[in-house]
Amino acid sequence: MGKRSRSRRDVIDDIRRRAWRAYADGRRRLARTGSAAPAIEVFAAADRREPSAWTDTLADQHEAYRRAIAPATGSVAAVCVSARPHLLADLLGSLRRQVVEQLDVVLVTNHEGYDAIDLDGATADLGAERVIIIRRPSAQTLGACLNDAMAATDARFVAKFDDDDHYGPHHLADSLRAHSYAGAGVVGKHTYYAHLVDADRTVLRFPAHEFAYSSTLAGGSLVIDRAKTADLQFPDISLGEDRAFLAACHRRGLSTFSADRFNFIQTRAHDNTWQVPDERFLQSTADVGPGLRLDVTDI
Repeated sequence: MGKRSRSRRDVIDDIRRRAWRAYADGRRRLARTGSAAPAIEVFAAADRREPSAWTDTLADQHEAYRRAIAPATGSVAAVCVSARPHLLADLLGSLRRQVVEQLDVVLVTNHEGYDAIDLDGATADLGAERVIIIRRPSAQTLGACLNDAMAATDARFVAKFDDDDHYGPHHLADSLRAHSYAGAGVVGKHTYYAHLVDADRTVLRFPAHEFAYSSTLAGGSLVIDRAKTADLQFPDISLGEDRAFLAACHRRGLSTFSADRFNFIQTRAHDNTWQVPDERFLQSTADVGPGLRLDVTDI
């Protein structure tokens, strides 16, 4: 009786979740102010049903897409919370190489190892309009630190940079391109590259989910339009804060959009905040090849 009762509850809960997703998807479609059509028109020859052909076509035509669509205009800030001082140089390299013209940088440190680092000197050559450094105790959650970073800038577009991921030169510019037509509260990547550090291989996760509205986006790829998200904040947690933020957007009827897969590589290593078994991580992936394949990703 007990097992039958639990099973029935599971079925009911599943029906409720599906009904909520259908309702939320419909609400977002009705409220949507943009369309994926400008991007899809550029890639008219691509077919999502053939992921390999889709992937090749988008790589071949990505420069044509850039020529056809200009980035959205508006102030931009990159925000990063770092508890790993040994990754500071890599993070600053990712910020330094961005091709956007005007960029604020907000760096929140919440590790005692940063106390001995001259952050003003380390960030002096970023070329940013403003660099804001906020020191927080290690006990403060990632979500709370992100909210402090967002409160420190009045930029319209806020890009979340993770200290252990790689960002190519066009990461921000291409995200702003997607913002120019998608009408989304958040632009990010459902399809993205990942580097498996231990195996030293690059893979492509979730092929053919580019240029589409999606409720799933990689946390390190989020670029938020605060003209739409307004007062939404990250929850006061250190794991799953990005998924919770997206869920809050969906509850408000805001769309979230998956842009191109390029200029972002998630690092898969033993010290990641988010840990998941390899067999699960490698589901729905395509192998790219050995090493960190910047020749494929940073186009």
